[in-house]
Amino acid sequence: MTKEFSSIVELKSIREQKSRLSEREQELSSPILTDFTLIPEIYEWFKEILSGMACPPNPDSVTQRKKFLFIVLFLFAPSVLAGGRLPNGIRAEISGVFPDVSPCVISNNIADVSFIYQQYKDFRQDIEYLYNQILERLKIKGLIK
Repeated sequence: MTKEFSSIVELKSIREQKSRLSEREQELSSPILTDFTLIPEIYEWFKEILSGMACPPNPDSVTQRKKFLFIVLFLFAPSVLAGGRLPNGIRAEISGVFPDVSPCVISNNIADVSFIYQQYKDFRQDIEYLYNQILERLKIKGLIK
């Protein structure tokens, strides 16, 4: 086969790889929840879980807000944590649980949370604990399997 014609085989391979990657991206970016009206209830759970910790932190602190934001984004829009677009309506619902925080601050926090999660072990451990507790409550309510 000539060099020029071998490019057809390479092109076919590239298309197959792109297809597999697109399928995997779709799987990873599929949200666990889609009903944004659950966000206030999840925030109440979040505060309850924090209050039950050995040394309960202030649920209104910036750090706790960022933890909540990470969890909500992972549940409702995981692709945002990898630089994707924020779905319409979610920022407004998140703003509703933080009435003293402007939507711009929430958007700025979104840019931070993935970095903080990757860089800080304590932040990551807290999120994993809180997330698992919230998942249990979602299962109990029959909202996820």
